[in-house]
Amino acid sequence: MTRLLRGGETGRMRASLPVTLGVLGALAAGCSDATPAVSTSGAAPAASTATAVPTSSGPVPVKLLHFPAGLAVIGLNTEVKQLTVEMKVAGLTPGSTHPARLIDAACGHPGAVLHPLQALVPDADSIADVSTTVANETDTTIPKAGWSLRVYTGAAEIMCGELVNEAGQTVITAGIGVVVPPGGPDPRAAGTATLSIVDGALKVVLDVSGLTPGSAHAAALRKGNCEGERAVLHPLSALAADAAGHATSTTVIPGIATIPLDGWFIGVSPPSHLDPVVCGNVGG
Repeated sequence: MTRLLRGGETGRMRASLPVTLGVLGALAAGCSDATPAVSTSGAAPAASTATAVPTSSGPVPVKLLHFPAGLAVIGLNTEVKQLTVEMKVAGLTPGSTHPARLIDAACGHPGAVLHPLQALVPDADSIADVSTTVANETDTTIPKAGWSLRVYTGAAEIMCGELVNEAGQTVITAGIGVVVPPGGPDPRAAGTATLSIVDGALKVVLDVSGLTPGSAHAAALRKGNCEGERAVLHPLSALAADAAGHATSTTVIPGIATIPLDGWFIGVSPPSHLDPVVCGNVGG
């Protein structure tokens, strides 16, 4: 990944970035649907066969992470003086527009705009995937630290990811996470869900912290994954945060005998909208 690209190879580098994001797996299944096929020269490709989704009777733990979330791949080709930034973010409101910038400062600190980036516009599955190519780049290295990627709603910063390049690579990856302003809602939201089958019914236990004290949140078991949201399968008992921002709930759904380890996710949302504040994929 650190090889310097020759003139004319830049397009191939850009084409590989979504695959890189998918391979990293930090956004789980649904971030990449374009894995290249590989076959032995001269041999017919093997016929594809459907793979059954594994199931479990539980308990199945699910980590609930603060959403939205994303990944970026940043590449610098010093030979042609070109910087490429690919960003993929899941969990933003479909159809919304979010400016993005590369900033000469770490997250949480003011800094100069190095480059405006292509705005993020999530599709119907709440996924935004954009690429920006900067020509005539004057920087000759990606610094070890001190750069960040920032995403905005209007003038408000909503996400940030720090670029860390201790090894001096020419292609690096960076996670992009939620930024909550002072006094903002659900500042450190995270938690767990536990799914289990008890007496022929699905039992779902939620435990979430970091919510706004005294706030209420809806919860649901939904079809799909956090990176490509789908319809509600079953509403779950609402969460009511205590004075410390902690909330728990237990829901029993009759008539479910197994837990699929792919294709379900848990989302916790403010009552006013369905975009999850915390989200976790069942089985991964």
